[in-house]
Amino acid sequence: MSSEKDIEQIKADLVTLGSELSPSEVHGTLCGALCGKNDMNIHEWLSLTFFQQDNETSKAVNSRELLLGAIAESFKGFFLKTATALSDNNLNFYPLLPDDDSESVQLIAIAEWAQGFLMGLSLAGIKKFSDYPAEVTEFVEAMASIANVDDYELAGDETDEEAIVEFIEFIRIGVLLINEEINPIRVPVDIPDSDETLH
Repeated sequence: MSSEKDIEQIKADLVTLGSELSPSEVHGTLCGALCGKNDMNIHEWLSLTFFQQDNETSKAVNSRELLLGAIAESFKGFFLKTATALSDNNLNFYPLLPDDDSESVQLIAIAEWAQGFLMGLSLAGIKKFSDYPAEVTEFVEAMASIANVDDYELAGDETDEEAIVEFIEFIRIGVLLINEEINPIRVPVDIPDSDETLH
């Protein structure tokens, strides 16, 4: 899922909300929340993501519910498209990342997406993974590593593009795996070896 139109709309909504999250981080948060609780509705997700605390945005408006309703209408298509992609048996799910020629920009967006995904799982109440296969725990640990962009250095050559593609594919398949384990779907997915992807 990579749409500059989606990204620009989310940027505008984030300005309205006074949020410092990036579009990629917002998408990661939504995916994590839906993986953790597949019956989560848009209002619950928005409330948990943007109004969990009594922040300045909440104080600045007369009615938190009015702002939530307005933003929910704007986010509706984005929410439904993401939920549909996660449950698509054709595995057509992709993290929302900017279309940018700069691998460094894409790497930062990937790290933000990973951070958002982990936050989304937590918001949905998934805080431990001992009840799931070891691959799930390994993927979550890998995502925590990916979220720390300072751990990675780009080579400055054609291998950078290959590394970005590998990161995206690792995240894509891993998210589908977690979604399948927590919310079983019909099509099984395999997760690549994290050591092969991250080194």
